Amino acid sequence: MKRRELLKMSAAAGGLVAMPAVLRAASAVELTVVHGSPNKHVISAGGVEPWMNKLKELVGDAVSYNYFPAGQLANLKGLMNAVQTGVADAVPVPIGYVSDKMPLNGVSTLPGLGSSARTNIDTYAAAIQTPELMGEFDENGIVPIWNMAYPPYQLFSSKGAIPSLAEFEGRVIRSAGGSMNLAIESLGAAPAEISASDIYVAMERGTVNATLSAFSSVKGYGVQELCDAASTNGSFGTFTNVFSIRQEKWDTIPAEIQDAIMEAGKFTEQHVGDLMDSDTETLGKEFSELGMDLYEFPPEELDKINGALESVHDSWVERLAGRGLPAEAALEKYRKAAKQA
Repeated sequence: MKRRELLKMSAAAGGLVAMPAVLRAASAVELTVVHGSPNKHVISAGGVEPWMNKLKELVGDAVSYNYFPAGQLANLKGLMNAVQTGVADAVPVPIGYVSDKMPLNGVSTLPGLGSSARTNIDTYAAAIQTPELMGEFDENGIVPIWNMAYPPYQLFSSKGAIPSLAEFEGRVIRSAGGSMNLAIESLGAAPAEISASDIYVAMERGTVNATLSAFSSVKGYGVQELCDAASTNGSFGTFTNVFSIRQEKWDTIPAEIQDAIMEAGKFTEQHVGDLMDSDTETLGKEFSELGMDLYEFPPEELDKINGALESVHDSWVERLAGRGLPAEAALEKYRKAAKQA
């Protein structure tokens, strides 16, 4: 049973899922939950763990966990393989790192399609139901439960502010890959694909001198210790994670618990979105007190930057259409969802 069908069932349930006594009496479902982020990172503390706690609240002892956080069983780039091979039952799939397997879902990371974490999450939650995006989950044998999309990415630098489009020229900026490469190249800089967990070392060594990221993620990896400037009004795209369960495992879970899993997922999307939007303001104040220069791009420069980023959509569609993928349809439906978010 697919996610869109379960969402309808959960909505009809109207809140707490009524669990049969036999399922409450003992652990009917055991889930091995794995992620690759630090324990204090928002993916863990704001997403995965609140989802686990909410599901426990809904079903009690009907579910139990084998929990392996912080890369104990798989690093960020190995999460998809871990869930597909059965090492894990459930993982937050980092969309930017699986562009080879889920290229169309990369539409969720394109610049200029959302103004906050909540709008980005709501947009992706709606768009993920389309056949173009859902089809990639089906093809990879995983069921999407909830998504986490950061607020629009800002530019964090260890070499001072970059207040104009011209000053991007010659910079080496860390990228998560996929559409972020296109965004960085459109600005005249060079992307360096580096996993989030390796940003600190790369910046410390001078491999890169800037990164596109969200305040919550920067804090999660301690990167603010190395940065002396960050923009506040850019919209350089985002990064998305989709917490997913292996289809083979999903098919063994009783329908009542499937309902509860999806209900906990809806709660988590709201919770983590509100948390990250709040963090953008509170962490901005914290970073500023540490001496970081938080700056806005001047209006004329912001227009130039956004103008350059507009080409990313066309480049993304052209690249994927060349592989025979329905990228234009995926983008059109995503834009429609964004307008309704």
